[in-house]
Amino acid sequence: MFHFEGGLQLLSRFSERPRSINLDNVLFSTDIDNESIIEIVGASSTGKTLLLCQFIARCILPARYKDIEISGCNVHVVLIDTYGHVEMSKIAELMTPVIHNAYQIAGVELSDEVVDHVIHKSLENLTVISCCNNEQFQLTLHMLEDELLSNEKIALLAIDNILAYYWQERRIKGILSMDNYTKDLLKIIRIQTSQFHMITIYTKWDGPVSKYQSHSNLLQGTGINYRLHLYKNPVTHEFVCHVQSTDDIKRICYTISDSGIKWIQ
Repeated sequence: MFHFEGGLQLLSRFSERPRSINLDNVLFSTDIDNESIIEIVGASSTGKTLLLCQFIARCILPARYKDIEISGCNVHVVLIDTYGHVEMSKIAELMTPVIHNAYQIAGVELSDEVVDHVIHKSLENLTVISCCNNEQFQLTLHMLEDELLSNEKIALLAIDNILAYYWQERRIKGILSMDNYTKDLLKIIRIQTSQFHMITIYTKWDGPVSKYQSHSNLLQGTGINYRLHLYKNPVTHEFVCHVQSTDDIKRICYTISDSGIKWIQ
């Protein structure tokens, strides 16, 4: 027997998606609205993929486990992995200290079995789609609506790296700037996700940040709500995240280790 879902039923299911998500208390002064687009941009080895994985880990973790507050978002994430750089073991590794810290704050003893169980259940909230070329990537973006219709808990789309197949597209279409290529992809994403009210986060390669860029808000007319520009200061050799939103700019230093990115406040 077939079951046909009416418009009101569909609207009811998808209205359950959270209206905002608390991705990071340090980077963002408020929760992120569920229609926001976040760009993580930076040169090689500045932690772009690592930061994306931290966002994913926070999203898929539960808000609570039994009586312990984990402070995860408990939502489903779709990750489009174009480079093959994202490893499930790394996301699991990033979740482990969050769980340990939650139990330490609660003053409750934590066993390895509990950690493994929470991580295993959390990873069920993650769908990974791997692409090998530009055709697969474009097809995946055009099929996003089908994926979103199948799971009303999906609240975040993550892409690592949105420029992975730029040169393939450029050979086919001729002269095409990276900015225009990115805008074309974001247009597809907006069309496919507009009725589902979800956050989109993507990484993007960039060269060293200039002094002018590091102190200017360049989001006007881009459709991007937040740009996180990661770079290494050539003078102090410290890592810096330049956070730009449509109405705010701030600069936060950070370190990179196996346990993830740590903000220096």
